[in-house]
Amino acid sequence: MLCPEVWRFPAPSHEIVQKTGTVELQSKGKDPIRSGIRAHPFNQSITVVLPDVSSIPIELETALADSDHYLVRNVSLQAFINRMFIEGFVKQGKFYAVSFRTRLDTDDCVAVVHPGTLVLHLNKETFQSLGLEGQVSEFARKRGSKYVVRIDLHALQPETKFFKRVRECLGRECLGRFDLQVAWTPPTVPFNGAPICPSSIAQYFADLAQFDKDLKVELMPTMIKTHQECGLNVPVFKVDEGDDGKEYCSAGELIEYMGMLALSCNTEEEEYLNSYDFCGERVEIGNAKVMHWNGFFTPDQVEAVHNAMRRSLELQDHVPWMGMYVQGFSDSPIGFKMRENYFHTDGENCYAVVMNRKGNYLWYQVVGNNKMPK
Repeated sequence: MLCPEVWRFPAPSHEIVQKTGTVELQSKGKDPIRSGIRAHPFNQSITVVLPDVSSIPIELETALADSDHYLVRNVSLQAFINRMFIEGFVKQGKFYAVSFRTRLDTDDCVAVVHPGTLVLHLNKETFQSLGLEGQVSEFARKRGSKYVVRIDLHALQPETKFFKRVRECLGRECLGRFDLQVAWTPPTVPFNGAPICPSSIAQYFADLAQFDKDLKVELMPTMIKTHQECGLNVPVFKVDEGDDGKEYCSAGELIEYMGMLALSCNTEEEEYLNSYDFCGERVEIGNAKVMHWNGFFTPDQVEAVHNAMRRSLELQDHVPWMGMYVQGFSDSPIGFKMRENYFHTDGENCYAVVMNRKGNYLWYQVVGNNKMPK
């Protein structure tokens, strides 16, 4: 058999959403950037690129000071159909959960997203044995191999027949148990005047583990890494090129350059076969600081990093721009705006934000498309 010419294979296509505009850095209200952040529920990593700063601002260092999450192993989904859980964690605060190390194309996957929707992404055999209503997956209509079940936990009324039926179905052997990454944001208004700790969700599952020997709860600390790149010529970020006769890099080039800094790639033009360059105006800076967080982050936590980046921009009058990149889970059942996550090629779901001191911003969102591979 002849070896295929793999270099002729086209790269997987994606849907790219690109937005530019201007916002007030001091504003704390809703804007297009915050709306986009809140529309993406499950985030695996956050990277911030800070060109021409002497040190990482304290606002960014402390933005995710309390961002550890928990891994609950061998949990039955009946734990979510519980009056105490619904009243204490779904209706109070914001609860998120996603199945751990499952493959969206071959395994049964689970997610719980605020304001309280349980999403089951199931194989055909599991769905037919479960007995709950659902619909065929958007990306498996022809084969009917995957099905999606959505349960509104808010609408479940304890002691009703439907509540008991859902609870019985979720405990069936065909569905089995799951390893879940979970995180809970307490309500902003304290209960009875006393603040609530986010670790209360871990205590809930730990209490269940006293009666279930298979269930285990593990603390998953956030991994933080920083590094610095020196001697750089960074592209100039400008939303409106105007009529100044100058050429500026495209949005894709700016995001690509920011990614190269985050990955510590060599951007110096030293070799013909191993060099990188971009078109447009550039500015020479001394260094760039890069900060990485890896773990499981809720939209509120990502927004906290974004808000810290805005405050840092106000205080750094010489910084050309700052950027943030957020990567989602490739095998998460849902992505932006509760849309099914694509899984036939790479399950890509990520976005980047670039801002300058004038409030000019670039929103660059990448998701997999709904086309079947040939």
